[in-house]
Amino acid sequence: MAQYLRLDQTASDLAKLFGSNCRKRRQELNLSQAELSERTGLAASHLSYIENGKANPTLEVMEALASGLGCSLVAMLSEAKDVGTE
Repeated sequence: MAQYLRLDQTASDLAKLFGSNCRKRRQELNLSQAELSERTGLAASHLSYIENGKANPTLEVMEALASGLGCSLVAMLSEAKDVGTE
């Protein structure tokens, strides 16, 4: 049977890992959320939700963020300490 998230539930563990890695990589590059927003075309408020583990981004959004951060999607989903390399 399909499971559905209630609106008050937080993102999945994988989405939380992605958000955490996104924030780490953005900080490594000394980018603000506004600058990353310009690079990716995503709203800064949406980036905030992703980085704080309050959103389940689509594959397209994850690909856009990885590209905007100059790394692969695989690296962004990895639990490795250095997100910028793969």
